[in-house]
Amino acid sequence: MLDANHRRNRLAYQGLATLLEHAGLADHAHYLNWGYHSDCPDRDQACHRIADHEPNHSQARLVLEIIGKTPLDGKRIMDIGCGRGGALALLQRFYAPTQLIGIDISPSNIAYCRQQHQGRRLRFQLGDACRLPHPDNSVDVVLNMESSGAYSDLPAFFEQVQRILAPQGYFCFSDVIDQNSLPLLQEALTLCGLELQQHRSVRQEVLASRRRASPHLWRRLQQVLAELDNPSLHAELQQYLANPDSPLFAALEEGRADYIIQHWRKSTRRAQPIGPALQEALRQRGQRLEQVQQPRQTQPPTPRPATPAERGGSWLPLSHPAMQARPGHCQLFALPYAGGGASIYRDWTSASAHWSLHPLQLPGHENRLAEAAHVDMDKLVQQLAAVLQPYVQQPWALLGCSLGGKIAFELARHFSAQGTPPQHLIVLACPAPSVPVRQALSHLPPAQFAHAVAQLGGTPTDILQHTDMMQTVMPALRSDSQLAEHYCCASDCSIDAPITLFYAEDDHLVTPEQALQWRNHTRGRFSAQAVAGGHFFLRQQRPQLLACIDQLLSSPWTEEIAHA
Repeated sequence: MLDANHRRNRLAYQGLATLLEHAGLADHAHYLNWGYHSDCPDRDQACHRIADHEPNHSQARLVLEIIGKTPLDGKRIMDIGCGRGGALALLQRFYAPTQLIGIDISPSNIAYCRQQHQGRRLRFQLGDACRLPHPDNSVDVVLNMESSGAYSDLPAFFEQVQRILAPQGYFCFSDVIDQNSLPLLQEALTLCGLELQQHRSVRQEVLASRRRASPHLWRRLQQVLAELDNPSLHAELQQYLANPDSPLFAALEEGRADYIIQHWRKSTRRAQPIGPALQEALRQRGQRLEQVQQPRQTQPPTPRPATPAERGGSWLPLSHPAMQARPGHCQLFALPYAGGGASIYRDWTSASAHWSLHPLQLPGHENRLAEAAHVDMDKLVQQLAAVLQPYVQQPWALLGCSLGGKIAFELARHFSAQGTPPQHLIVLACPAPSVPVRQALSHLPPAQFAHAVAQLGGTPTDILQHTDMMQTVMPALRSDSQLAEHYCCASDCSIDAPITLFYAEDDHLVTPEQALQWRNHTRGRFSAQAVAGGHFFLRQQRPQLLACIDQLLSSPWTEEIAHA
């Protein structure tokens, strides 16, 4: 007998089929996923490319990104929650598996798949993801895209995946998920005897795909939904469609939800039972995702130029409250590395008459711990721009270390578009903004995340060894990691301002090749200087850096941008 959630999912898929039929899209909608669009090829991991002119190309790209480098030739592949079968048809086109099996709970989807997709190795079967009728160790690769949130018993599904996977088999998993549910999913999968091989957030890429969809398509689907005159179906499908005006889209934009891709592998470790508490927490996953889609109780105010008191307060805690520009005097605004605050520049003093330093304090850091740290670059830059707006009519410049360099670059782009670019952008120990983060950390459970932070260096030993202090700084470190992981600009993004790069040849986090790609991001002059030390050389090389900065900001070529 079907439970209520099971029946609801069947009706929803039947309603979706009806919607596509009435909209005239049934023969073309081979995929039921968010799609993928990237302006940063270095972030792409698919082994095959789809031409932009092909139908459903962004949805096909997402399938190939979810597969990534997983070996499929000669393998038995099962797509659980196969929808309209497009993923398996695509894999049959690009790979040579021995068998492709599609499982779906919806009779209408299975009927569509059998009619639309033909192939000797391709088979579609009606089935429940939580009660798979397949033998143990019978599948080499399990694919599950965007359907796990509809399952009535997620622990049972994970146990089924582990059971049917052959030894060392692969589980390619993707879905939209709230941040609190991610560690619960990972704990359950680990207990089931699977090992995490890779974690990626592709939130920005799926949002970009949704934004690029034709407005006519959204209007047509909404029109047909209204014509069907079925309020319950309308509410159910709004969640699936997730158009750019929807609450789910907004939750993804603001970082309250994420779109993740994970690769797991069946280990030789014995599976352990998923306890009642974890089972109950997993059952509430859908409720948590709905909660993050609710409008915030108090909306943040529209960004505005900061008042004089604010300029000397939260955002600029180390600056003189009466900061005033003088003729020929440059205001240098400095941004810290991930997890750091304005205090990293506390000892950076200059006796120069040409410039003064003003470290910026981001929400969630140091004296702003009570505030939520940003995980979305656009939102952060919008607020920072409001703080800096009063000062950009006079000579000004930006400096950023590591993650701070990328934030500074986006600020420079913002003000360049307004016609008030900085006179100079100075970056320290920072890969170019078009170089994506290769190792994602923000999703790790607390103990593993703390270990990873210790391996990176930069966090004082007395903090690492002090449990209470680590719990205090951990949210900022995790949020900054997420901010960095979700950011990557296109390789042709550039600014008019000169860029000066300082990098360490012994940096274990940023290679010289990654750093020197900054030359591609300015239409002005570019200079680079190697310094001694590792990634956090700004601590040891402060006198040398201050001398170089003094020369830069006193040099006539920093003023070229102001007279261009």
